[in-house]
Amino acid sequence: MTTLINKDMPLRERIMFGLLVLFFLFIVQVLATILPLVAVFQFFATLVSGKANQKLQSFSESLAEYFKQITLFISYIDENKPWPFSPWPEVSSIDNRVEDVVEPEPQKETKTETTKETESKNTKDDDE
Repeated sequence: MTTLINKDMPLRERIMFGLLVLFFLFIVQVLATILPLVAVFQFFATLVSGKANQKLQSFSESLAEYFKQITLFISYIDENKPWPFSPWPEVSSIDNRVEDVVEPEPQKETKTETTKETESKNTKDDDE
């Protein structure tokens, strides 16, 4: 990755980069409006159906990845321009995680070896 702060870069390119940063700062404000709407809709969908909306989760994950791309770009860490100058980020790992999160299994109580040893020790002390 090359550094974005380059004194040899023409002034015109540096100004264009600055304008793009301002554009993406505006996009961040739009995302700050969309995110609460997504959260409220997901809450009501979960309230009604008893489980999270997978399509909305997938959209939320790609939205988070898009926000990450914007953050890297406007903080001069990555020179790759986010959407609409590149494809929308696609994330497909949500399907695997949903199954893990939805219904956790109750934990079974099992005695560990140290607990068994302590109990047998207490029993021996009581016998004496």
